[in-house]
Amino acid sequence: MVIVAAISDSDQSRDIAARADELARAFDDDLHLVHVIEETEYTRIVEKQSNTRETDTGSAEGNAAAQAADGLNEVISADYEVIGRVGNPGKKVVEYAEEVDARYLVVGGRARSPVGKAIFGSVAQSILLSTKRPVVAITAPE
Repeated sequence: MVIVAAISDSDQSRDIAARADELARAFDDDLHLVHVIEETEYTRIVEKQSNTRETDTGSAEGNAAAQAADGLNEVISADYEVIGRVGNPGKKVVEYAEEVDARYLVVGGRARSPVGKAIFGSVAQSILLSTKRPVVAITAPE
């Protein structure tokens, strides 16, 4: 099976990757680090590549995923694969977890007030509410 960790370019990705690594090693599962960029960010990256006339740089999607995983080798000892997707992060992470039949999803979160939860969307909350798979939530230290 597979452990799927939803990472981003945030500092919390190190904690998420480390916990996912523990699970992957404990269950002898594959580890997939999934980074999803929004359509608007994807468009910005593609335009930047076009404007600078970069050639043979790979897909913007792949570059963004690799950038999000940069530096995670220090906290991961299992073999892993970096997966890049474009679209709604919560939806795309859940779709990928279904696609690979993930044992666990590992996500990050932060403490927010009840009003903040009602007004602002949350990728972690979206994943928790839309998957039937077990989710391990790593909260950011206060």
